[in-house]
Amino acid sequence: MFSRSKIRCLLIFLMVVVASSAIAATTATTKELAVGVTLYQEINTDPGSELIINAVTVDPKAEGVAIKAAIARDVILTNEPAKGCETMAAMTARRGAAVGINADFFPMGTDRAGDPLGVCIIDGELVSEPSFRHAVAAILADGTCMFDNPIWQANLKLSSGVSRQIDGINRDRETNQVIAYTGIFDTMTRSKYKGTEIVCTAENLPVQCGKLINLTVVEVRPDSVNTPIPKDGMVLSAGGPAAYFLKENLKPGDKMTVQFDIKSTNNVDWTQVQQAVGGRPWILKNGKEHIPLEYEKIGSSFSTARHPRSALGRTADGKFMMLTVDGRQTLSRGINLPDLSALMKRLGAVDAINLDGGGSTTLAYRGAVLNSPSGGIMRTVANGMLVFADPVALEEIPNLAIKTPTEELMVGAGAQLILNNETDGSIIPSAVLDKVVWTTSNGMGFINQKGYLIPSRVRKGPITAFYGPNQVSLDVNVIAKPEEQLEPAEPAPASVRD
Repeated sequence: MFSRSKIRCLLIFLMVVVASSAIAATTATTKELAVGVTLYQEINTDPGSELIINAVTVDPKAEGVAIKAAIARDVILTNEPAKGCETMAAMTARRGAAVGINADFFPMGTDRAGDPLGVCIIDGELVSEPSFRHAVAAILADGTCMFDNPIWQANLKLSSGVSRQIDGINRDRETNQVIAYTGIFDTMTRSKYKGTEIVCTAENLPVQCGKLINLTVVEVRPDSVNTPIPKDGMVLSAGGPAAYFLKENLKPGDKMTVQFDIKSTNNVDWTQVQQAVGGRPWILKNGKEHIPLEYEKIGSSFSTARHPRSALGRTADGKFMMLTVDGRQTLSRGINLPDLSALMKRLGAVDAINLDGGGSTTLAYRGAVLNSPSGGIMRTVANGMLVFADPVALEEIPNLAIKTPTEELMVGAGAQLILNNETDGSIIPSAVLDKVVWTTSNGMGFINQKGYLIPSRVRKGPITAFYGPNQVSLDVNVIAKPEEQLEPAEPAPASVRD
């Protein structure tokens, strides 16, 4: 129990918080998430312009920092209900990352949902090829971040010298295409249509940009689907005339080579790229707005409408930036692409691309969430970009506990959460609170980095406060307003799928 003097101090503290929130339409907070990783949170409460912005800046040169692309569940497709997708919170927790942001667009709602639509490179391995002219963020071996609109080039060459293009890797095969499948795709090819599928062993996997792969044919399977993919090999799957070409020219024991290349339009050496994820479109280039909608084949409404957005950027001094802007909520209205470009520039970026947004927009921290996803509960996504970094070294605080003003919180009624010593009830000093990172997990509402929770949905779920490597959680129960039904979340426009 709190003493009267402590309750009086708490009430004064809450009055100051409320008063300061009423005065300032925009508040900003900066916190260190990990060594070399900083969060900047900006919240605008001006009526009609409400906006929640979270920007994470990463120093790739800081000791212990690594920036890596990742696919959900470490495989493209699965038979699980999420079809190979995973929430960003689950991905960061499973991989032990400090921070993660959703990345590329994907065929949501299909049995191919786990397949990112653009390029994906993980630790140098080519997982997915570029989509037509779409923007890509790439990380080189030295941590340098670059952006590009890359072009796909790949071919196979038979021992006879005859060659043919390879149209893609680890994705659905269409008519008269040759697609290469490796073990990171699935256990089998999952072909939609019958074709010729060539099972091969490989001497020098994984597939990397510019690397010549030597293959030996093990089996030629005409009129096949769902061919098993050997762990130490590759399957070449072809349909239409391409299927006839493979069937007539290959037999078990034959040798051939395949080479997968990505050509740059922005002076990126793709043989040096270690991590890459796709997006669309490019929004900031050399410090100036650059939104090439026609070049990247994107409709104008996608740029002008306000949506939740995710973005990646690079600062002038070489730091990596991950940004989310929440939307489709009363708390945050979303942002269009020109304003997103200006925002990235204001926060220090000189180059930036837009990522998948809408319900996918998620900024995760150590298995929890920093932003306010528009759908409440996190959407499962196909891939993301992760940051690995050492926790901030802080002295452990024993018996740390989170307290709420009441046992149940009402939808729409904001509440300041308090950290205290559970043993004696003493409130944690402000110098410590300035280093605490607040997160949610179950979509019951949004908590800012001052520890102020705005409940938005009738749910029960954990609020977690991180203090360096230490953490403490509290299950918060959000109830409806008296005699009122909770309004459904604002739907996305029917013309938009992001």
